[in-house]
Amino acid sequence: MKYAFILGIDVASTKLDFCLLDQQGEKHFWSINNNLVSLTEFYQTNLANLVNPDNLLVALESTGDYHLQPAQFFLTKGHAVKLINPILTKQYTKTTIRGAKTDKQDSELIAKLALAGEGNWLSLEKISNQRKNLLRLGQSLTKTATKLKHQVSSLKRKSVSVAGLEDSIQGIENIIKQLKQLENKLNQQITKNRPPAEELIDSIPGFASKLSAIVSEEIGDISRFKNVKALVAYVGLDPKIKQSGGKQINGRITKRGSTHLRAALYLAAHTARRYDPDLKQYYEKKIAEGRKYSEVMVMISRKLLARIYAVLKEQREYVVKDS
Repeated sequence: MKYAFILGIDVASTKLDFCLLDQQGEKHFWSINNNLVSLTEFYQTNLANLVNPDNLLVALESTGDYHLQPAQFFLTKGHAVKLINPILTKQYTKTTIRGAKTDKQDSELIAKLALAGEGNWLSLEKISNQRKNLLRLGQSLTKTATKLKHQVSSLKRKSVSVAGLEDSIQGIENIIKQLKQLENKLNQQITKNRPPAEELIDSIPGFASKLSAIVSEEIGDISRFKNVKALVAYVGLDPKIKQSGGKQINGRITKRGSTHLRAALYLAAHTARRYDPDLKQYYEKKIAEGRKYSEVMVMISRKLLARIYAVLKEQREYVVKDS
């Protein structure tokens, strides 16, 4: 469908930058605060008398959770909305002569990428994925409980005087137990009636019902990725490429994508390197070469992504090779 207008939105935590393109190539720019009141005022003042659900396509960059509110706003107005992968905008920015980057330029680039057919369609159902949000909440409960447990254990190991504070320490330990109970209850509810994709991921050593659910929800439709390399880049486990003396040097991972997804893969890698024969051998080899533990976990996470891509694309369970 050809749209008369395309609205590109560069999203930040506190600000939204807009570029409205029309069929004649004319551009209009605005900048507002990233909140519902400002969005409503902007729409009524600048767009309501100009656009309708049939002639406006909205495109915005995936930026943590900050893009969810503007995406939901335009979807509820009936407009088509596309989500642009930040990898694309960065690639296009690097191809410019000066590599210039401003919020205004980014909003125009996002609009042009949508005009070229880039991006994935969003729906209210996709952005209000309650299951994904609950899984993320479960991860937060785990992280909080683990941090509190380590801090209390540290106090005890250091024999720090807690005279008069015994009740407080006991209270914190009770909170840790409650957090774990809540997490277990939440996980039991979430992992009921599991979709087939999670069963397939669960067949890969290193995964269990919770991690499989997190990975499945965070990745979404595997057909979005043309190959494993694209999936690795989406997750943010691809290395940054640096130029030095005319040579390309691999740096640290980009960390572009979901932190929740990377954390789940890291935990799966930790388990898989102990129980999967191939990955155990690979881990021991890399450690013997002098690689750091964290580096090897990233490498194993990439291998797990390749397995995930294969089982979801081919719709078959993973078969562990004989050692």
